[in-house]
Amino acid sequence: MPPLNGSRRRRLWELGSHAHCPVVGVCVPLERVRVLAKKLLVLQGDEDDYTLHCSLVTAAARRNAVAEALQKDLEQRFSLDVRHAAQAKCRESLMTWWRNRAAQGEIAGALWATLTHARCDEWLEMRVLGQVHMLQHQVGSAQRADLAAHRELSAEHQALARDYAEVQQRMTAWSQDRAREQQAWEQERMQLRAAQISLQTQLAQALEQLQHWQAARPDLPEREALRERLAEQTERNHALQRDLNRLSARGPVVAEATEPAPVIAEAAPEPVSLEHRVILCVGGRGGSVPQYRQAVEGCGAQFLHHDGGSEHKPAQLEPQLAAADLVICQTGCISHDAYWRVKDHCKRHGKRCVFVETPSRSAFERALAQAATEPA
Repeated sequence: MPPLNGSRRRRLWELGSHAHCPVVGVCVPLERVRVLAKKLLVLQGDEDDYTLHCSLVTAAARRNAVAEALQKDLEQRFSLDVRHAAQAKCRESLMTWWRNRAAQGEIAGALWATLTHARCDEWLEMRVLGQVHMLQHQVGSAQRADLAAHRELSAEHQALARDYAEVQQRMTAWSQDRAREQQAWEQERMQLRAAQISLQTQLAQALEQLQHWQAARPDLPEREALRERLAEQTERNHALQRDLNRLSARGPVVAEATEPAPVIAEAAPEPVSLEHRVILCVGGRGGSVPQYRQAVEGCGAQFLHHDGGSEHKPAQLEPQLAAADLVICQTGCISHDAYWRVKDHCKRHGKRCVFVETPSRSAFERALAQAATEPA
């Protein structure tokens, strides 16, 4: 080992023989070893990595073309570490710098810069090589642990891959099922849409036909009401005819038992009964309508009501007038239009109509009583 009383750095071949193996093994990557060996050594072609490593270590022990090429390659690759290590001016500071770099995991560049430093003596060299030797043991142990962990992870990965493949198959099957369901739903939706369009078309045609009939027969609602009224009158006539037949069957008995029968036949006409009749109330106070209904239904008649144009449309009055047997018109609570409609309809159809000026229950009941006592 050359003296340490200068600033000249040591060369590779000037290191101790025990330093060449760690330097080549740590500072020169295996791929670089293969490149340098192929370039600088005479090879047979079947050398393994260990043989190439030993060949370079042997060549580095003395100055030759191989050692100089290794020296140049190491200087270029670790020039930054060499410049940083040059700041250490004594063995202790160099030792401190080495330990800091080793603690950071920067072994290769720090090893080369420390061993070739001008202040690296045999004592420091042995300490550094000893630490590298122990680090190699630790690295080997860590590699073995990493290899075991890698095997465990590989087995776990394979298990997870199998699970993932199974899940992926289930997801694929599920997606296919959902796609078939979606297709079925889409077909059903299209069928429902077609049915809806068909129904809408039929409804539009029916409405158009209804409008056509309404335009052609504007009196259709009134005629329908009259038809219903006619059916009621027919049924009532049948009932009266049955009563008449029963009375006719009992006639001789009554004639023998009662002498004054001819006088009764010549008496004044009897009052008209309101039972089973339809009575229409036009106008009146809204709060009194239930009382009007109670009074009419108390006579056995059917009650109809129109407010005279306050909320009910005047056009709704015509079918009610057509269906009524008697109209009670409260003139103080109806519109002029409703008043003239009532008066004109009753006049044209010869229908009885009682006009009431005061909208009260008592006035309504008097009108009912008047209608019941007046002859038909």
